[in-house]
Amino acid sequence: MKKTALFLILSLAMIGCEGKKKETPSENSVQKTQERNTMTVVSTDCKNDPIIKFLSSMYYSERANWLSEYGEAICKYNLYSCIEDFHSIPDTIFTKLARQHLRNSSGIKLYELPWQDLEDFIKKEGIKCYDAYIAFDIDTINNKASLRKTPFSTTEATYSIPLFEGIKKEHKNIQTIYVTEAIVGYKEKKGIVNKERIIFKVKDTSGGYFHYDISDDPAKKTRILPKK
Repeated sequence: MKKTALFLILSLAMIGCEGKKKETPSENSVQKTQERNTMTVVSTDCKNDPIIKFLSSMYYSERANWLSEYGEAICKYNLYSCIEDFHSIPDTIFTKLARQHLRNSSGIKLYELPWQDLEDFIKKEGIKCYDAYIAFDIDTINNKASLRKTPFSTTEATYSIPLFEGIKKEHKNIQTIYVTEAIVGYKEKKGIVNKERIIFKVKDTSGGYFHYDISDDPAKKTRILPKK
């Protein structure tokens, strides 16, 4: 039943996004369409993949609920690169978000974790796809960061396994994770609300850095900066 519901939702998403008359194609036809699109589209053009288009049309909380129920589609169709793209930000935005935090006002304090520690933690905890999320904890007294398995939360930054799979797939040879505190602006009915969050960047073996954040809509490339 869960599999049937998944493909029915995907079929409706594809029809809705393309503005066509609603139909109810068979599960088999939807699966074949998605498999074809995955092979030809997702590796180079995530925004035209039916599942990603459907996710992009949702609010963040709606997307989290959908992923909790049907997120295996992301893993089944190897859409990790698209999830990585959702969260990727320029270093300039990363710096601005971090510098908004009081402890980073005079210079960004980074807390280091080996990438292998993350890999080992995921394996030890047996986390697969969207079964659970990863949160970073910062110990400012002992100057270190640690990992924690957690359900999805709107009160802290929680990062998915598909995101880390996407980072590994896109950049390869990741060596180190650097986490820091930040203030992120969230768009709510009463306006922009500032919230404390943990963001991170990773470094590969060639010395390249790649930056990531969490926000109310990570699919948007124009991030909401906190009000001064």
